[in-house]
Amino acid sequence: MRTSLQAGSTGLAIAAAALLVVTSTTASSETVSSSSAYGASVGGTPGQPAVASDGTSTQTGGGSLPAQLGPLAAGGVLEVSAGNDTASAAVTDLTLGSALAQLPPEVKDGIAQLNQVCTGLGQATPANQVLTPLNDAINQVPGLGTVVEIPTVEAAQTFCNQLVDTDILDLATLGTLKTQCTDQTGTVTLSDVKVLGAPQPVLAGEVAPETQLLPPELAAVARITLNHQVRDGENFTVEGLRLEVGGQTVAVLASATCGGPMAQPAVQQAPAKPTKKPTKQAPRPTPVKTSAPVTG
Repeated sequence: MRTSLQAGSTGLAIAAAALLVVTSTTASSETVSSSSAYGASVGGTPGQPAVASDGTSTQTGGGSLPAQLGPLAAGGVLEVSAGNDTASAAVTDLTLGSALAQLPPEVKDGIAQLNQVCTGLGQATPANQVLTPLNDAINQVPGLGTVVEIPTVEAAQTFCNQLVDTDILDLATLGTLKTQCTDQTGTVTLSDVKVLGAPQPVLAGEVAPETQLLPPELAAVARITLNHQVRDGENFTVEGLRLEVGGQTVAVLASATCGGPMAQPAVQQAPAKPTKKPTKQAPRPTPVKTSAPVTG
């Protein structure tokens, strides 16, 4: 009997300890949220490289731009990360629209005129004989005059050197493009931005949502939207860059999504100790008085 009593006490102690452990883990756990990120999606295909997290750990990955982008986007090293309600995606050394075949004739004609002016740059001595025809030629290229103005002879020389290197045939180049989301907010940060060969220092740093990188005159050719944000229920997505050609979305670069809280696991309770049913006692027999027959 003593041994049974000790075993029963030990079982109760183990059960109580298990209940305390379960309760302690549940009480100290925090709400976690899912997140995901990818580097590039071409034509609506699933983005790659891609990572996803259930919020309990941080997942990272990397890669390079897919070859399917061809001349639309070149170069670029991709890095992605996803953790608890936070995600990020980054692209470095990115060139967009290199030698894009769909450039309209007026753009090509304007570039040809610019090349002609730059060829004669060394023959002109007075500053006004250099700057005036060059700026006039720049204004003949749709959209270029809104982002480029040549104020000095030195700037003219630099611009023409870049033009000889055909930088102007690149719609845009970016040193870095980084997208990040935390809960229901997101940012897109740029560095070393050029549009049609011209540096754009005003676009360095964080950019506002739905910022257009190209002049509106080129909208029929291509649109490059920065910091495109989408809310879908508890999910919040920030697309670093969305590239459209001819009105169709052809690529999305550096996308990060932060989601809602993950479903919490059910609290595991210690199994209830079975209730021992009382043993039903058999009724005590009732003595019956009878008379025994007398013989003899």
